[in-house]
Amino acid sequence: MNSPGCPMRSATERVKFSSVKMPGASDLFLGLDIGGTKCAGVVGRRDGQIIGREQWPSQSQRGPEPMIEDLCAHARSLLQNHSGVIAAGVSIGGPLDADRGIIQSPPNLPGWNDIPLQSILEQRLGLPTKIEHDAAACCLAEFYWGAGRSASRLIYLTCGTGFGAGMVFDGKIYRGSGGKSVEIGHARYREDGPEAFGKRGSVESFCAGVSLGKIAAWLFPNHWPAPPAAEDLAELWRSGDSDAHEVIAINARATGEVCANLGDLLRPDAILLGSLAMHLGEPWVEIVRDRFRAEALSDTASCRIEPAGLGAHLQDCAALVVAVSQSED
Repeated sequence: MNSPGCPMRSATERVKFSSVKMPGASDLFLGLDIGGTKCAGVVGRRDGQIIGREQWPSQSQRGPEPMIEDLCAHARSLLQNHSGVIAAGVSIGGPLDADRGIIQSPPNLPGWNDIPLQSILEQRLGLPTKIEHDAAACCLAEFYWGAGRSASRLIYLTCGTGFGAGMVFDGKIYRGSGGKSVEIGHARYREDGPEAFGKRGSVESFCAGVSLGKIAAWLFPNHWPAPPAAEDLAELWRSGDSDAHEVIAINARATGEVCANLGDLLRPDAILLGSLAMHLGEPWVEIVRDRFRAEALSDTASCRIEPAGLGAHLQDCAALVVAVSQSED
């Protein structure tokens, strides 16, 4: 079902762009990052340099149309302040159809059911626009400008609000049939455990950053009858609390096992880790690496397991790279 206010547009109603011209030195790109908590818009150059930025709260409970109105208002503000923008890119959580630019009910965006975001933005902004899964966009940004620049086969794991996977092979984002985004978080990890995305014991319920509190309440219900905030658990972990240590170790070991499975299956050069690697640092990453080395085949163990290199700039760069990459499709 389409959301009220965001009807599907026919092929004849959509703005047509035969191609994005090859950018010159002065050309700029618009990147839009849509999340369940916050959204941001950036204008930047082909080398990843960001020269303009605006951020605002998502207020996702309002549904898609008010969010899209905010998105367009901030995009127009950026376009007014920066001339020479030739293309727009959007980074947004899945599931989605990247080939057609249709958003298909992401769990953190209520009401975004079959929303044709690409055609809506092309109509309203007058720019060729590309929509991409946020994990895939982050992976591509790391390939262009971050820790994945030397990797011919690269995987990125979000390790944040959700647990998404992005894959870039030979410089191109890997997608499923019909433009479908790669979704690893919903896969079964254990028969029992916390619940995420409607499934108990899923990969996301053990590996996402937001799942730390769920693990704590599941593992130690007497200590934490309700899930504590991930930030509180991290602080307890740093202070030497044994229960918090076990919660974070479970999360890190699970992430390492997922890395091992992906490593054996796809033989990447590197697997890069998102939010938790930045917030918990090298001690957490080393647990992930130890578990990866213990579980992966011996000839897979050469795969690099590293934090994403773009750090706090990754989300902005991810949105920007979707726009930049259009000129190379």
